[in-house]
Amino acid sequence: MGASDGLRRLRMTLRGSPDVRELESLANEAPEEDGKTSDEKVEKEVSDLTGDYLNISLLLVLYTLQGIPMGLSAVLPLILKEKNVSYADLGTFSLNSYPFSLKILWAPIVDAAYFPRFGRRKTWLIPTQLAIGVVMVVLSGSLDSLLFVEEPQIKSLTCLFFLLYLLCATQDIAVDGWALAILRKENVSYAATCNAIGQTLGYAAW
Repeated sequence: MGASDGLRRLRMTLRGSPDVRELESLANEAPEEDGKTSDEKVEKEVSDLTGDYLNISLLLVLYTLQGIPMGLSAVLPLILKEKNVSYADLGTFSLNSYPFSLKILWAPIVDAAYFPRFGRRKTWLIPTQLAIGVVMVVLSGSLDSLLFVEEPQIKSLTCLFFLLYLLCATQDIAVDGWALAILRKENVSYAATCNAIGQTLGYAAW
């Protein structure tokens, strides 16, 4: 009798401990309120582009427009090399791509400063895209006198393309932030794919 009483007390002690109570509650936990199991929830979170095709297309267009001036900048070193430009001048021209490496410095400003009536992303997207178009038009009229001459104007070309890259980097910040807002949560990962495809298409345009 003494041994059986001791075992009974041990069972009651273990049954009352917090760890055992927690295990019992997990084992006896009722199904979710909406009647869906964890497997069904996982299936629900799998990405589905239904309803996001238009947003994906818009992101592709914006990233492609962003990649066009970047592609032009990538072609110029080949032309400069044919002009027998020194490696020092080529290194100077490569400075134009620095804004993409340093965009983290003004990314908080792009994300925080905006006109509420105009929209957080449109405040930066529309002006930067218009500015890129204006710079490209100006560049198209002066490129011959800067590039296709006996001595290419490296400093002027570097400044112009630095400005283009600065505008493209600012637009990239705004588009990346907008992608997080317009895409559904399970489709946010497609933003990076749109970035890669769009910029590649812009590069390929040249």
